[in-house]
Amino acid sequence: MKNIKYTILVIFLVTIGFQGCNKEEFLTEKPKDNIYAENLLQNYDGFVNMMNSVYAWVRAEKGRTFAPGDNPATGGIPFTRCSIWNLGVDNGFMNNGVGEEIFLNWPTNINTGMAVFKNDFEWLYLIVNSCNMVIARAENPEVSWQGVNAGDDEQKKNYIIAQARVIRAWAYRHLTYTWGDVPLSLLEVNGETYRNDWERTPVADVRAQMVLDLQFGVDHLPMRDANQAVVSGAFASHYLAETYLAMGEYVKAETAARKLCESTDFQLMTQRFGGNAGKPGVAFMDVFANPFYTDGNKEVLFILLNVEPEKVSYGSQPASYMRNMWQTYYSKDNVIKKLDLDEFHTYNGGKGAGRYSITAPALSWYEPQDDRFSEYAIKKTLVMPDDAGVLETVRTATTEHTITEGKYDLDHYLWPSTRKWEWVNPIPAQASSSDQFNSIIYLRLADSYLVLAEALFQQGKLDDAATWINKVRERSHATPITGADVTIDFILDERSRELITEEHRRHALIRTGKLVERVQLYNDFAGPTIANAPALFPIPQSVIDANTGRKMVQNPGYNE
Repeated sequence: MKNIKYTILVIFLVTIGFQGCNKEEFLTEKPKDNIYAENLLQNYDGFVNMMNSVYAWVRAEKGRTFAPGDNPATGGIPFTRCSIWNLGVDNGFMNNGVGEEIFLNWPTNINTGMAVFKNDFEWLYLIVNSCNMVIARAENPEVSWQGVNAGDDEQKKNYIIAQARVIRAWAYRHLTYTWGDVPLSLLEVNGETYRNDWERTPVADVRAQMVLDLQFGVDHLPMRDANQAVVSGAFASHYLAETYLAMGEYVKAETAARKLCESTDFQLMTQRFGGNAGKPGVAFMDVFANPFYTDGNKEVLFILLNVEPEKVSYGSQPASYMRNMWQTYYSKDNVIKKLDLDEFHTYNGGKGAGRYSITAPALSWYEPQDDRFSEYAIKKTLVMPDDAGVLETVRTATTEHTITEGKYDLDHYLWPSTRKWEWVNPIPAQASSSDQFNSIIYLRLADSYLVLAEALFQQGKLDDAATWINKVRERSHATPITGADVTIDFILDERSRELITEEHRRHALIRTGKLVERVQLYNDFAGPTIANAPALFPIPQSVIDANTGRKMVQNPGYNE
């Protein structure tokens, strides 16, 4: 853990070009940090430590962060970096009036100065530039790869470079879906490569580079890595297929997806397994409770590995914050507040802040017998105290909104919520803690099946598409479909049923051209104004202002 913390200091140095500092400040020598960077990247172990730092920043997607300048001690409101891709869409809304993400309920309020966008933009380029450092310095002929022979050295070198290239492509995936044309940076930022004249590279060119990076990963990474917390050939294959979908290259998308989906290395988990197998439940939810290969999970492709549950500084490497954001804010109940029942959270899957919720229509897209809508997957009851403090089972409240003077109500603290992220602190006195310290799934095979189904649908292979969709549906006892049932809307519905709160929903809606239509149909908040808001988010004004050597054009629809 200590190596990760020190290496993070190095990462900040290589990203300072996007932080708005001038050249003189950038070139100011900081011997302790620079010497550590030079010493670290001299052998295979050093590169592994550097990649550990990169993965720490990847994990931060699901962690707690604050807008720059916010101080949690003085009331700063936390959020997850992935919130901008999962709210204001057809299946997710902000069910809380607190926090900057509230604009996603009313997208015409978006502006170029919002800290959420600055936060994510800089975070992603921090990762890009860190990967560029790894890729560039791995070519140093003086590096000791610690292999047993020249062939082993080359394999270890490519193993490190492939991870960095795949993570770089993963970062550009977020960047292109979110902002469209973005600067394509392939060089390590240092005193010689510092620039203040960045220009936005067309999406097609960025995705062409993503394909090269992801294919390098497919070629040089094991399909299934024993270390689930590093990217693998499976991870690269999945995002290669999705990138081809975004490019309209459907045959290539099918080929890439089949390589993964037909591999014997992975399979959907259709039978109960893991520590809860002897208790009431469903196989679908065992996947989340038992994320490791050693648990018997053959479906997971990549996990976000828990870091030590030590106190870390906000904006650094916090623990997962998904449960707190998506779990209903039931502790706002007046009786609970009056009784101050901290341990009460142990009965309901851990503390939630209820900021993010599933839209009511998305909750209606399931059949009654679908395991993904069962009480084991969607929290439909809570253990709540009555006025005397006696605990009783209470059903979650209505999934309807009311309107008063043109404003929708928010803060439904009894709204049904997903149970995918539940985790109870084993120390009762800390049951009300916001963070969670368990490893969580980031990518799994069911998503890849649906990517393959989308590629097949786009080629008119409807029966084949139905076959792969049915593999997902049958696991959860949903009614099998035929090729005649397959449409892009059905695929999006199925992605929601299977991947709600896991996938980056806005990416899927933009890729399929369905953002406006489906938000209008299914999101009571964002729907009325989504057609008047740009699909792409604004380039942060701070980034535009720092690019003094060339005018960086803002996305259409925002004041420059």
